[in-house]
Amino acid sequence: MRIFLIQRFDLASVSCARRVLCQTEELLRRGHEVVLTDFVHTQRQRELPLVANLSSLGAQIIPVNRQMTHFFSNYHRLAAMPNKPNIVHLWKSYPDASLLAYFLAKRWRVPLHYDWDDWEKGIAGELTQSRLVRWVAARWDRLFPSLCHTISVASGFLRENALHLGTDPARMWDAPVGADIEQFSPRPLDQALLEQLGLRQPILVYAGQLEVASYAEQTLDVLRLVRADHPSASLLVLGGGRKLPAIRERAQSLGLGGGIHFTDYVPGDAIPRYLSLAQVALAPFEENDVTRAKSPLKIAEYLAMGLPVVASDVGETRRMIGEAGAVVPCGDTEGIAREVLRILASPERQAQMRLVGRHTAETRYNWKTHVDALEEAYRYAIAHF
Repeated sequence: MRIFLIQRFDLASVSCARRVLCQTEELLRRGHEVVLTDFVHTQRQRELPLVANLSSLGAQIIPVNRQMTHFFSNYHRLAAMPNKPNIVHLWKSYPDASLLAYFLAKRWRVPLHYDWDDWEKGIAGELTQSRLVRWVAARWDRLFPSLCHTISVASGFLRENALHLGTDPARMWDAPVGADIEQFSPRPLDQALLEQLGLRQPILVYAGQLEVASYAEQTLDVLRLVRADHPSASLLVLGGGRKLPAIRERAQSLGLGGGIHFTDYVPGDAIPRYLSLAQVALAPFEENDVTRAKSPLKIAEYLAMGLPVVASDVGETRRMIGEAGAVVPCGDTEGIAREVLRILASPERQAQMRLVGRHTAETRYNWKTHVDALEEAYRYAIAHF
């Protein structure tokens, strides 16, 4: 199958684009041909560490001018591809990408699949602080389920919203995020990295971009509370973004300075090495429509690494974690700290959680099962087009 996957990020420098890269890798492994757009952001590439090596991907990558004023030139360039795809797959409904997907699918007379994984209204509003952009994102999110032939949803919240918008359940598939269970797997602690970072055990870890819908600042309060019982406890904040300077400043204001390491952005293939250092993984969230809509990638990768997880109880977190950790109400940092201490106090419980988490990743939250759902959706769309 030839799949034209339209997405609107700079693939080399935007960490959340790892999701679409993992999808692409799995599709390629199954023998599909994938053409992938790359909305290149040269300034970002100059200023930030690169998080992906595109040269090893194996897909055909087409650079696209990210300025909306170049829409027609982008459209004509993509439309001139020599071999039309069997299906167009859209990730993110923002107009700069979704209009391309819609009109190209019409031009080629092929079905359009919509990959709905976030509540874009909230993300766009937080990212831009613009009511206009928030309104546009909300309108597009409501419109696109009716324009596509099939849809995959990352959470129960998005499924409910798609049904409310009139989506036929027969053309909708559940496709929560997954982990690369070969790359993310239980492993011995990386002693050289531990010494390099100067951290002492027990180590708590928070992984993820520090941009929108990220709540890493709550982990500072968790560390402060955990240190009442474990004075040597350390915190590893794995990721970068515009919130990082403020989180660093808050750590200093709380007197936590030592025993915290902020990595900034790291390549995706380096993340497992850092995660190997931790005893407990953290996933705090606030309760809002953005977090209700997510199946968090960090949790899938924590599970695959066999890490006990303590998270806020919102959206898919309870379903994902199950017996591999604990969930507490959103905003309850004291509750997170209590659960961390309970896990640290019981090596037997830690061992059991590690086994459960790894099994959950192997059987449910991985890119193989995710792409199983995508393939079903593609076949349905093509058969009923």
